[in-house]
Parts: sequence; structure tokens; C-alpha cells
Amino acid sequence: MTNEQFYECCLYQQVPDSCLEKCSYATYTKNTLQAMKMYCATGGLDHTECCMRNDVATTFAGRKCLTFCDQRPGNVTKPDLSYLPCYERFENIKSCFMEDIGIKNRPTTVDVGLARTFET
Repeated sequence: MTNEQFYECCLYQQVPDSCLEKCSYATYTKNTLQAMKMYCATGGLDHTECCMRNDVATTFAGRKCLTFCDQRPGNVTKPDLSYLPCYERFENIKSCFMEDIGIKNRPTTVDVGLARTFET
């Protein structure tokens, strides 16, 4: 498979635009894949506020777990064993990704009178 075919495959699989740059053998490494999975799962957004509400920082690792909630570009952390307690809150973290991304992608309804409603 060529780099071009790799990229086309990513397009076909509907890889998010922000992750397409990683669809090349030049950037296809274990570290890149791990970072890309986290970045793509979060939508490249900061979910810290939701994670705080969902008790993500209440493990023995404490606030370190919030690292997984903020995967904006440039926020790179190489987890070590001290992050292991964060696994207890994996579902809490994941629910924030889904909740926040769902809120941001939800159509906005604007009521412009008694008879008609439009989506923006």
C-alpha cells in the first residue's frame, strides 16, 4: 500500500480531518497512534470541566488523570505507572468525550414564530 492509498483509506473510513495528517507511513509510529487515538477520541477538545464534575480526579493519581481529559494540540503526556489509577475512571472520561462532542455537534433550534422552527 502506498502513502496515497493509506490516506485514501483513512478518508474512506471517515477519519476526522484533524487526524488525517497522521495517515502516512512517515508518521505511522506506536507513539503517534497512541496520541492520535486519544486526540481523535476527544475531538481535540478540553473536557476538563466535565471530568471534574464526573470525579475523574478522585483516584490515587488525583489531578494527573485530568491529563486524559485535555488532548488539545500540544498537550502531550507520556503516561507512566503513576497514571494507572486513572483507569478506574475510564468510563467517566469517555462519557465526557461523548457528552461534550454531542453537545457541540447538536443542531441549534431557533424559534422564529408560532408556526415555524428552523435548524441552524
